[in-house]
Amino acid sequence: MANLTDYLDVQTLQQLQDSFTAMARVPLRICDAAGTPLTPERSETTGTLPPVPDGIAPDHPASHDLDVCEAPILLDGHVTGRIMMESDGQFDHDGRGPWLLSLMAAMIGRLTDRESLLRERVEQLATLYRLTAEFTAVNDLQAVLDSVAKTVVDVIKAKGCLIRLLSDDHQELNLKAVHNLSPGYLNKGPILVSKSQIDQTVLTSGESVYIPDEQNDPRVLYPVAARDEGIVSALVVPMFYKGHPEGVIRVYMGQLHEFDWFEIQLIQAIAAQGAAALVNARLYAEAVQSAAIKRQLALAGDVQRHMIPRQPPHLTGFDCGALYVPCFELGGDFYDFIDLPPDNMGVAICDVAGKGVRASLLMASIRASLRAHATNIYGMEHVLSRVNRDLCDDKLTSDFATLFYGVLDYRTRRFTYANAGHPPPLLLRGDTIQRLATGGGVLGIEPNFRWRFNVTTLQRGDVFLAYTDGLNEAMNFHDEEFGCDRVETALRTAVQAGYNADGIVKHVLWEMHHFTGLQTRADDLTMVAIRVL
Repeated sequence: MANLTDYLDVQTLQQLQDSFTAMARVPLRICDAAGTPLTPERSETTGTLPPVPDGIAPDHPASHDLDVCEAPILLDGHVTGRIMMESDGQFDHDGRGPWLLSLMAAMIGRLTDRESLLRERVEQLATLYRLTAEFTAVNDLQAVLDSVAKTVVDVIKAKGCLIRLLSDDHQELNLKAVHNLSPGYLNKGPILVSKSQIDQTVLTSGESVYIPDEQNDPRVLYPVAARDEGIVSALVVPMFYKGHPEGVIRVYMGQLHEFDWFEIQLIQAIAAQGAAALVNARLYAEAVQSAAIKRQLALAGDVQRHMIPRQPPHLTGFDCGALYVPCFELGGDFYDFIDLPPDNMGVAICDVAGKGVRASLLMASIRASLRAHATNIYGMEHVLSRVNRDLCDDKLTSDFATLFYGVLDYRTRRFTYANAGHPPPLLLRGDTIQRLATGGGVLGIEPNFRWRFNVTTLQRGDVFLAYTDGLNEAMNFHDEEFGCDRVETALRTAVQAGYNADGIVKHVLWEMHHFTGLQTRADDLTMVAIRVL
């Protein structure tokens, strides 16, 4: 039980006692609830007694026996102390003594009540500050919501509290956190926004709605459940973040209670902090998930890069170079050098439609199919047909790929090739550039498509350059493409400068960067160069 000295210190009580004694001109003592004096007695009295207004009766009737009168000092209906007066009987024969005594007790009770309220407000503000610190530290979404619900009940001294968040389609308010409410009440039924007038008002206006009596208010969806739960008054507070509704906080009282301005402002502040913490926790969870996905993509990227030859082959009479630059962690381009006995080497460069994960999976599938068929089938046209059929058997409508595939007999320099819709590789011989376009359409469109092939014999000094469209379609800030003509010019310049195959692909790449500047690349880029020595 609270004591008077829990709210007013002894010095303040002494000042009050001295002032009351001087006013009444009789000794007064302020005591605790059991009647034990809390302050020392003062012998001298001063001052004059003001007249008693007509019609004023004691708010709290004083009980007196012989020459002692007393009045209780109340706080929330509980006795926290008493004020006592010794009198010769003349002071209180007309009722003035008990009236004055009760008035003094009421004044001390009012001071005690205000001190209690002040401390409660300070405690509530401290709780809000603590919640703010918790919200910034906690990234667990459920922990945030549970903390909000419990804190509201503790601070407001409510019967219960629950938090409902909007579903993804904003059609329903789903229960996410609860404190001190029974399972029977929680399972009363769904809360559809279209059916709940109260929640519609809260979520559209952003204003809190006070319900004096949940059991008899026609706006309440489940009044019987409220009666069974013992809920009387309620307050519904919106949870908004940057103007967007996230849900509502419902605060329930077990008796008729009118929420004062401070309580409403406090719950709204908690709701705002909770909404911000809710969004931050959601963003944190998404960031964690995104980081996990990035780690998986990085691992997948490592696997894919291991599918690309680490270095070009070393062939007598030939100098080979290659370059692979994916646009993202995973790409849809690949090049490959396939060892084919006797004394043959397969050269492939491929570009799968699209980018990212799906393109990388298709790239791996096409590469595996090409390697499998190239080592077991001699005919160029049959190799592409088998690869095409494999792709058509297991793909979406939008899946297709371009592929250039050639076989080099490095003893005779005979080069057999077929082009499946790929940007024609360049064969530079002296001052003449030949585009190797013989073949047919792209892979993955028509399962029964047939490709033509061509044969050429390479000569000393020839330079072969194959590339994907990430090179010729690279754009600058004026939306101009690098283009095939600039690719040819870059190739000529590199050959004239005497670069080896690796230097050729790096020079062409540098020329492309010089043209595009700091413009962001939008596609994967792959190049293969072969010089005939």
